[in-house]
Amino acid sequence: MKTQKLNWLVVCLLLAAIKTFDASAAPQLISTEIIGKGQPMILLHGMSCSSEVWDEFVGKYKENYELHLVTIKGFGNKENAEVDHYLKEVRDELIAYTKDNKLKDPILVGHSMGGFLGLWAAAEEPDIFAKVISVDGVPYFPVLQMAGITPETAKPMAESMKSAMANMDEATALANQKMIVSSMIATEEKREKVIQMGMNSNPLVVGQAYGEMFTTDIRSLMSKIEAPVLVFGSWAAYQNFGATKESVTIGYESQLKDIQNVKLLLAEKAFHFVFYDEPDWFFNEVDKFLLE
Repeated sequence: MKTQKLNWLVVCLLLAAIKTFDASAAPQLISTEIIGKGQPMILLHGMSCSSEVWDEFVGKYKENYELHLVTIKGFGNKENAEVDHYLKEVRDELIAYTKDNKLKDPILVGHSMGGFLGLWAAAEEPDIFAKVISVDGVPYFPVLQMAGITPETAKPMAESMKSAMANMDEATALANQKMIVSSMIATEEKREKVIQMGMNSNPLVVGQAYGEMFTTDIRSLMSKIEAPVLVFGSWAAYQNFGATKESVTIGYESQLKDIQNVKLLLAEKAFHFVFYDEPDWFFNEVDKFLLE
């Protein structure tokens, strides 16, 4: 009898150890805050940002939609997790979250990296999302600025970027963040909030995610998306480098051409954070798309 009890105790300990191992092997990278009631709308922030980037969006839509604000570990917070492919894991967790919570006809809204993730999730699971809104997020953003770049040729650049971010001191990181944000937000009073989000982010996570954005090309998957897609683009920040609205439009269209039902809108004056620089136009177009 004692031997049987001992054996059963050993089995229980082994099972507990296995559960603990499984949990540590698959760290949870996303968490959510739910605000409002109505049709579910999942909000995905961009690189070096937090869900607070959607504050104005939440204020406008919380009365009519159930807003699921996603926070990704390492963005706007100092958390970290060792994952081979960070963004792919986020995509998978986003899909699992949607299914596990039985969200009915959810709308995906993403900015930048979040827009990329939204397109990727909608291509991976075309039956579960009702609509997708991508704010300056495309299937492979590096090619918009560097024609001919591929994930293979981008690998050395990605590794260099990852190393640089990991070894940057705070003063250099702040100067770098200010420079980047000034090129992405035309409205000066909106910049400080985003700068602080970046400073509050984990540089190891940001470096890895930047690298993955350079080495993950999902253009070939766009034909799988069945949901209507609205994409906001921007061009004004690039005109000092010789870009025109027409040339930038061609760059976006070449990336989105395989999506079955897509509408592309280019802002006139806004930089990368379209909802900050041209809010009236942005929300008016979102309203129209949501009612279609």
